[in-house]
Formats: sequence, structure tokens, C-alpha cells
Amino acid sequence: MKKTRLKLKKNVWFALGGVLVVIIMIVIGVNVYRDYQYKQTNEYKLLEAGYTEEEIKLLEEKLTDEEVTTLAEAEKDEFLIQVLQDDYFIKSYLDRYMAYHQDNEGSSARTVVATVNTNTDYDYYTKDFDTNVEDDTLMLVNKYYHLDSSYSPTDLVNINNKYYYGEGHQIRSVVYDAFIDMWNEANNNGIYLIINSSYRTYAEQQQVYDSYKDSRGTTYADSIAARPGYSEHQTGLSLDIFSKENTTTSNFKGSPAHEWLVNNAYKYGFIQRYEEDTEELTGFAEEAWHWRYVGVEVATYLHEHNITFDEYYAYFILNG
Repeated sequence: MKKTRLKLKKNVWFALGGVLVVIIMIVIGVNVYRDYQYKQTNEYKLLEAGYTEEEIKLLEEKLTDEEVTTLAEAEKDEFLIQVLQDDYFIKSYLDRYMAYHQDNEGSSARTVVATVNTNTDYDYYTKDFDTNVEDDTLMLVNKYYHLDSSYSPTDLVNINNKYYYGEGHQIRSVVYDAFIDMWNEANNNGIYLIINSSYRTYAEQQQVYDSYKDSRGTTYADSIAARPGYSEHQTGLSLDIFSKENTTTSNFKGSPAHEWLVNNAYKYGFIQRYEEDTEELTGFAEEAWHWRYVGVEVATYLHEHNITFDEYYAYFILNG
């Protein structure tokens, strides 16, 4: 009887031992399988490629699952991370960013994003869009966006001759009101602003452009004037502003009036449309006298963040 009981106890222990071995094998198997599964994930592969956890989160936030999977099979793309981190990254332009970078490897991510966002990865006048006049005071007109030859603002008003020299001038009423407020404040500070150019019709811009073209050719004309339909002056939102003391394009930059405008015009909704070192993005060399109305909110943003209106339009209006 005792031998039978001892044998039963041994059998129980053997059975328990067997069960324990099975459990251990199962646990090991599960862990091995889990480890195998994890090593198939994008996260594991991206970590192995050298991406940080923060960079992986950025990839998953900005890209599609398919795009992340493709990246997980390749070496780490440092430039891509820099592009995704740019404040003005636009998802739909990703392929263009990468293509432009391939052709211009020395360019920074900031330069690449700004270039593509402003369409300057294309030659001027080769990529053509209709200006959306429904954007009102924020409509974009440049060497890629054009107005129809028949377009004319419906709220043009005559400018009092106190504020200009030359022929009679017109501008949109909202711009005129803002200009008068700005003029009064400048005058309180001993600066007398003078308007030299304002609203121009399509036909008038044609005359301006053709005069340069006829005298020195298309290349020169394109470097100094907009083609008809591509001029901001047709929007009725732009003014060429000088002062009584500095009345020419050669002496206005750096003058007291220009310095005052640089520091204060945004408070009234105006921006210097073509600034120094922005020609690659705007298509035009610096024009210290050319001021565009965009409203106080946008003008303040541009003043504080140091980007062009073209960049602002792409990110906040076209793709906002």
C-alpha cells in the first residue's frame, strides 16, 4: 500500500513537472513570438535605423502608414526629419520637397520648404494659377498667380492730392482708410509720406511692362516689372510710397520715412512686399517703396515671424 502511494506521489510530481515545463515552454514561446512580431514593426525597424522615439512620433504624425513602412525599410533620412520639423511643412508638397532637395543638395530644409511653398521650384510664369479674388485683401498675385484682364476692384476711391504727386490716383477704400491713419501717425513724427503709384489697370500695367521690354528686352523687363495680370497694383491693395525728402527709388531705402514704415507700417496692415534677400521667393528684387495692404493681423504675423506673404499664403490660406 505504501509503495502504491509513493508511486502515485511520484507520478503526480512528474505530471506537475511536465505541466510546469509545458508552461515554461509556452511562456518562452510567447515571448519569442512577441519579440519576433515586434521586430517586424515599423517602430523597431526605425529605431534600428537610428531614428529616435520622438522622430518616430513625428513620422507617424506627418506621414501615411504606407510612407512610414517604406521608410522603415531604408536607411535613416536626416533631411526628411528636418523638413517635417519645419514650421511651414505642407504634406501635399512632400514629393516636391524631396525632388528639389535631390537637385539642390546643399540647400537647407528651411530653404527647400520655402522654395516649394512659394512655387519657385518652377520657372517664373511657367506654373500658372488664377488668383482667387475671393481671398479679398489676402489675394495672391505674383509670377505664378494672375488676375484676369477684366478684373477691377469694385470699391476704388480717389486719393486726395494731399497724399500723392503725379497724376490722379485710386486705391481700394479699406487701403485708403488704413493709409490715412498711418499717414497721420507718420506726420505726427515729422514724416510726410507721399504716394507715387497706386491702382493700375491691366492695360496700364501692359504699358509699363512693354516700355521696359521694348527698350531693353524681355529678360530686363521681367527683372524690373510684372507682366500684365501679374501685378499687385491691379488688386488695388498696393501703394508705392516715398516721402517729400526722398522721392526716388535710389534714395528712399534707409531714409527716415522708410525706417519708420519698417517699424510701424504693420500696425496699420501694411507690409513691405519685396524685402531684401527675398527675391528667390517673391520673384522681385527688393523694393523699399512698394507696400501692400494685408490687414493688421496678417501684417503683424509677418512682421514677427519674418516670412514672405507668399509663404504665409501657401501655408495658412491655400493649405490652411
